[in-house]
Amino acid sequence: MRKNMANRQLSEEETKQVEERIEEVNKEIEESQSPKKKKKLIFFWIFNIALILGILVWNILSTDDFTPFEMLKMDYTYVLVALFLMLGMILMDVMSVHRMIYRKTSRSRWATSYKSVAIYRFTPLATGGQPFMVSYLNSRDIPAADSLSIPITKFLFQSFAWLIMTSICLIYSFTQKITTIVSALSIIGFVLTLLIVILIICFSISKKIGSSIISAFVKFMVWLRIWKDYDKHYMRLIGFLEDFQKVMKEYTKEFFEVILQFVLSVIRLFLMYCIPFFIYSAFKGYNSEMFGEFFIYTALIDLASHFIPLPGGVGVNEITFTWLFGRYLGGSTFWALLLWRFFTFYFYLLQGVGVMAYDTFYGNRKYKWIQKKRALQEESQEFRRVQIENFRQEREKRRRKQKKA
Repeated sequence: MRKNMANRQLSEEETKQVEERIEEVNKEIEESQSPKKKKKLIFFWIFNIALILGILVWNILSTDDFTPFEMLKMDYTYVLVALFLMLGMILMDVMSVHRMIYRKTSRSRWATSYKSVAIYRFTPLATGGQPFMVSYLNSRDIPAADSLSIPITKFLFQSFAWLIMTSICLIYSFTQKITTIVSALSIIGFVLTLLIVILIICFSISKKIGSSIISAFVKFMVWLRIWKDYDKHYMRLIGFLEDFQKVMKEYTKEFFEVILQFVLSVIRLFLMYCIPFFIYSAFKGYNSEMFGEFFIYTALIDLASHFIPLPGGVGVNEITFTWLFGRYLGGSTFWALLLWRFFTFYFYLLQGVGVMAYDTFYGNRKYKWIQKKRALQEESQEFRRVQIENFRQEREKRRRKQKKA
């Protein structure tokens, strides 16, 4: 079944639709690199730096045990554990994308999978990394239709896994009477995400229902003057709806793939929610009784920041982490925050910059040579096949002449 799906030829109409979607993706990338977007990016970084400095000042003034050399005294064994958890998260992402690429093309592409994930997670490039992932996959000879479907599929399974895991944590937090101001924010994040999932289900059931919802949503955004061009945003979202429905239709027949992708997404979330506990252990010592509470708190932080339209939930993440964990970490709060953000956000930025720099200076040229080498090998194999076929035909002619003689 996988090979049949991979080798299925698109109709002319489907090919045209895919080409139009690829053009829209390229336009999104161009818009994200406009001077206006760059100014927003600069503002984003200034805001982030100012916020971090504000938390530093707060930590110094509000605690008696703050020291600038706190990180020199911590237990690096637990920092190493947090590092391995982060690498595990990356591995789950790479395995997920690798499986999707292999399923579509029947080729193992580990390097392409890793680089596409690094670009996908490099969120400050835009409000989302999906367009960059599509563009990168397509530039690495992944068919256009598959390049479009892979980020959508990844988003789909991560959303369902995230909703289920965070809802369990939210419900458990109330049963254990773990209630803070962050709980209120997390409820808002949960409700908004639940609405999105309900919309996704509606989209998958009927294109008519989906298009009606999209039309109403775009009109509302235009009425708020957040968007100006109704037709542009409507057509973009309708294109996404069509891509999404194709993915949903495809995966309804692939139970194993659904379970695999869902499990990989759940494992990734579990690893991410474990990181703050081991950061706490690095500063304050290991205490297994704190694991469950820290795990729940981290899920609440993720819920609270999920509805904020900023890359990496900047602002809400830092404030909620400081609010929830400050009473446990004391003077170590600022340093713990830096470590946590490094493992869950800053590292992905550095990784994305590294991958893009590598491809700019070397990787793209290397891949062009690989393409030429592959083309020459195919030509050589074709030439060899033709020569063998000609030889067989000539031999058959000689044998027929010998028989007649």
